[in-house]
Amino acid sequence: MRSECSVFAEYADLKECCDYYNINYKSLCTYMQKNKISKEEALSHYYQYYKYNRFTYNHVTYDSFAACCEAYNIKSVCVRRYARKKHFLLRHAFASYLNYHNKRKMYFCEQEYITFTSCCRAFGCNASYVSAYAKRHGISREEALKFYINRIEKQEGQKIDSRTFVFRDSIYHDLSDCCRKLGINVSSVYGYMWRTKKGKVEAVEYYYNKKMEDYFEWESVLYSSLSACCTKFDVSLKAVRNRAWRKNCSIQEAFRHCLRRKQSLETDVFYYRGDEYKNLKECCEKYNINVQSVHSYRFRNKDSDYDEAIDYIRKITENRQFIWEDGSVYESINSFCRMKSISVSSVRDKARKKGMSLQEAAKYYIERNSYD
Repeated sequence: MRSECSVFAEYADLKECCDYYNINYKSLCTYMQKNKISKEEALSHYYQYYKYNRFTYNHVTYDSFAACCEAYNIKSVCVRRYARKKHFLLRHAFASYLNYHNKRKMYFCEQEYITFTSCCRAFGCNASYVSAYAKRHGISREEALKFYINRIEKQEGQKIDSRTFVFRDSIYHDLSDCCRKLGINVSSVYGYMWRTKKGKVEAVEYYYNKKMEDYFEWESVLYSSLSACCTKFDVSLKAVRNRAWRKNCSIQEAFRHCLRRKQSLETDVFYYRGDEYKNLKECCEKYNINVQSVHSYRFRNKDSDYDEAIDYIRKITENRQFIWEDGSVYESINSFCRMKSISVSSVRDKARKKGMSLQEAAKYYIERNSYD
């Protein structure tokens, strides 16, 4: 028998070997670094674990117990819980649970139903009432179900044929089959029917419309959700939603803006208000604002974009600007007073106490200094 190391040596690289044996490559590398062992030793340890976790049933070997359960359409967590409860080996528990699962299936009126309960629901009958009636009279559940169907038909005066369910011109075996194919939770549908006292079609229509609202269309491609589209284009979902809320625009417009912003940053081109700049610094120099202030604003407001940050910094910069009587524009009243060698606090106090403008107060102190 060939050794494990010789088997591993047949592969071109470590990743190819991991892919073949269904081993997580990153996990293996972390294991090697943490334990300071060679890749052959790490592969040997993982390979032993891989062999131990393989599961064989009915002469067929599966990669794992979960894969076997998936092949038989059984939930692995239910089988494991059953094995713990009955103190069975996993293989024996699986065989027993599979037998029980097959017995739960019910054939009625030439149709197969997943469970007896789903069959009763398809015909509008209460499964507990049907089971109790069958037990009291010592008859089969099928006969009891037929009795309840006949009684409902007499009460409503029409024949019940709920084996098929029609929704939007499509025919399904039953309500459960319809919900399964449309990706709707059948329990939610029954809960909605019970709360609102509405019929099956109205309940399915409600959840179908609700599901369709989650779809997002971009460039003639329909995505299951906005999140899926953002993931594909590597755009922040939170940034898109926040922009749509702040600007009161549609999700598509917000997504287009965020995508364009991301693409512009990747191509080393910066856009602001439709104008193109080499970078953010060139844009800030044009509007005479501090580029670091823009970055600081975005750091404080994680969900903001560059347009919003530049707008804010421009606004406060313009509000801080001081215009002298000759039309000269200064960065602020502080810089003006510093240039004229007067106290800014004195100017502000004079303007506040006398109810005059900053320009008038500054002129008073400039003239007073000239007399001195």
